[in-house]
Amino acid sequence: MELVANVWPIVDQMTGVVQRFLFRAYALDATDQEISTVLNILARSDYRTAQVVKIPDNYKLSSEHGTMSGAVEAPLFNQYMHSILEDTLIAVEKSFANMNNYGIGVDGPLIPKALTFPAEPYFVTTYLLESPSGELTPHIKAG
Repeated sequence: MELVANVWPIVDQMTGVVQRFLFRAYALDATDQEISTVLNILARSDYRTAQVVKIPDNYKLSSEHGTMSGAVEAPLFNQYMHSILEDTLIAVEKSFANMNNYGIGVDGPLIPKALTFPAEPYFVTTYLLESPSGELTPHIKAG
């Protein structure tokens, strides 16, 4: 069993800038194909209950209007995703570690192995386009 996640960068429809993303982790014991199927199905709507996370302040965008901290252009989100998500992954692993899902074995209480993200985590990334009115629309690839 390992942790996998859906990630939803929120892209401002007018500027193409991402200042926050939504994140939801799941503990799954499945093949890569099954994980892909589950995460892609959940990506369509599960963002509504996901955790909101700001882009770290060390990511900056500069323009003629000044410098904005905690922002990346949408095409760069995937490029920098692992470093953008680093603190979020640590926090999520800690929150799962605090769950008491022990169970009872023949020799007494079972102490579960802590759930962690593997070295190469399995993520499905679905961009959400944010309209000027604040409406979020998933950008689902056909296929």
